[in-house]
Amino acid sequence: MTPSIGGNTTMCLAYPPWVRVVLAALALWRWFAVWAVSALVLLATDPPITPPVLVRLSAVGIAAPFVLEQILRWRFRARTSSDGDTLVLEFRQFRLEIPRERLRGIEPWRVPLPAPGLSLLLADGTRLRERIEVADPYAWAQVHGLPWETPASVLQQASVALAHSRAQQPRWRWYHYATKFAVFALLPAALLFQVHQHIAYGSLWGEYYLRGLSSYLRTWCVYYGTVVIDLLLYAGLWRSATEVALWLGCMFRPDLAPALRSLGERACSLGYYVGVIALLALRFLG
Repeated sequence: MTPSIGGNTTMCLAYPPWVRVVLAALALWRWFAVWAVSALVLLATDPPITPPVLVRLSAVGIAAPFVLEQILRWRFRARTSSDGDTLVLEFRQFRLEIPRERLRGIEPWRVPLPAPGLSLLLADGTRLRERIEVADPYAWAQVHGLPWETPASVLQQASVALAHSRAQQPRWRWYHYATKFAVFALLPAALLFQVHQHIAYGSLWGEYYLRGLSSYLRTWCVYYGTVVIDLLLYAGLWRSATEVALWLGCMFRPDLAPALRSLGERACSLGYYVGVIALLALRFLG
């Protein structure tokens, strides 16, 4: 749902058009990098993608743009509230008050990049310079009592329905991500590490007896870190493909967005956990 901090006050991002272009480019670059790095991990054999190369590729293609995105999002955070006949946007350094008679309506974004959002249409036929990025445009408009008309564009209907269905899902906390990646990674990392120890040193503790504890732990960290990155890439493949498929599905049947969202989330979870186990089984049994 739209983040609310009490009453009709909500948090959002409000930025000029150029910031939206930059954020969208960074998001697209991240998702392109997820697919490109994953393809290299699967297909590159001469030479293969080593852990140091994987870390560098992930840092440049995924981590760096993500950090830049978060900096921009922090810079353009805003608080919106309704004060009688006025819509108020509060930024870090100034406050923008818009009388309701100056507002003609809301125009949802056709493409939800970098995220769902909307433009405020003014009575003089122009748009407010600040574009509003919010998780659920429909809910945001309802909270502030702004006029809402069903978008005429198929793309807008799909984007609004997709955003509304996603906002209804339970919000993930840090421990959900920790379980999905850091904890779950222990299983495949332990299996791969054990196989490496038996092949290279003859037993599970062979490297420890031969090279010492520091070398043993360093090898474990390399395997564990590599598996965590691989899981992040694998989850990114499923998430990006699912979101695009849901958006396309909402173009044809926006009324089925909640059901499609539920199906998509189940597919993501099943594909991630069962898929990882299946890939491990193929590696050892194939």
